[in-house]
Amino acid sequence: MTELFLRLHDRRVHFHIPPQWRLLSFAEFTDRPEPADVVGMVRRALKKPIDHPPLSEAAGSSDKIAIVIEDPSRSSPKQLVLRALLLELAEADVPPDHVIIVIGLGTHRRLDREEMRRVYGDDLVDTYEFVNHDCRAQDLVPIGALRSGTTVAINRRVAEADFKIGIGSIFPHPMNGFGGGGKIIFPAVANFEAILEHHLTYSFRGDSKIGRLEGNPFYEEIRDLATAAGLDLVINSVLDHNDRLYQPVCGAPVQAHVAGVAMSRQILSMPFPARSDVTIISSFPYSEGTQIMKPLAPATEITRPEGVIILACDYSVPLAEDYVSGCKAFRTAHAGRIRPAVLERFGRGERILANGSPEFNMSLAQALLGQHDFRIIVVSQDMPRRTVERIGFAFADDIEQAIAMAQEDYPVAQVNVVPSGGVILPVLSGAAAE
Repeated sequence: MTELFLRLHDRRVHFHIPPQWRLLSFAEFTDRPEPADVVGMVRRALKKPIDHPPLSEAAGSSDKIAIVIEDPSRSSPKQLVLRALLLELAEADVPPDHVIIVIGLGTHRRLDREEMRRVYGDDLVDTYEFVNHDCRAQDLVPIGALRSGTTVAINRRVAEADFKIGIGSIFPHPMNGFGGGGKIIFPAVANFEAILEHHLTYSFRGDSKIGRLEGNPFYEEIRDLATAAGLDLVINSVLDHNDRLYQPVCGAPVQAHVAGVAMSRQILSMPFPARSDVTIISSFPYSEGTQIMKPLAPATEITRPEGVIILACDYSVPLAEDYVSGCKAFRTAHAGRIRPAVLERFGRGERILANGSPEFNMSLAQALLGQHDFRIIVVSQDMPRRTVERIGFAFADDIEQAIAMAQEDYPVAQVNVVPSGGVILPVLSGAAAE
């Protein structure tokens, strides 16, 4: 009998399914050692970038260099990648005062000085200029427009740099297909209004979905805006199922990203023979309140409509009260037609929560759409039952209780189990893929 478990941050949760249930797939990956020399791996990649001259030839000692680096919401080895890049720039005789490091926050919150030190290193923060991007700053520089005509503006320090480098990570993304690439420009250092319009226009529609680049308007607009902004080089960490570095890719933004996506597909794709009646999935590596909704994207791909999704999650950063109350209010106002109501509102360019960020509203929409199409049972030691139920999900104290609740709907069931829900790329086979 297959030993089933879910992966959380500090433990594995083991369980059994009822004998009346049939296991379709247990989507577990083979563990591999953590890389011992990340700095060395990145430096080697920088010396042979994809479709781009080596950094020592591309960046001159007199150039003003802007490095846009992802914020702490991803657990990629960003500090080590940054160290490798700065060593290469030093070898190219670029002095520290010609380098600015912009934290690509998008619409996320600012980091204080102590957080910068913890995430990026005391010595680097003391030597180089680090700044938070402000998506509402008055001096953002226009670099193009959305397809609708809305102006897109980016951080002035980035726009005025002679050479622009992005440090990001590649992993399956619910709307962009995959993270990384041009996202380090848009939304990372762009203006709030354009980010909001872009996300509302494309999210949860058509081919804006996990694992898809070709024909995905969410991704294509981001790619084109990064090109318009003059992004010169990207260093992307391809992340494995443990949210650790598998391999860095470096080079021209589009080409290096495509190469990294191919690698991500290879290591994270998991076949599923059919959509299940019940899917049991963890939120790993996500634990922040708004982020734990992201694994619902792959879960909804591999679960049949009106099926049950059991979501086990850590809960390190609680959801804000307006998120919970906003979700409850929308669910109550649009009972029975949550999906069309969400899409209609987004289609009008309106947020679910008027004062919420784009990310905040995307998470709300994921939660609402999930409960419209499926019965979702949340298992958490930290997330209060009242919070779960106000959002619109059912609550269980443990996996065994959640399975017993799912049996009420499906005494006999076909089951998919996903130990690491936030890093999987589901691939449905045969008729299930149609």
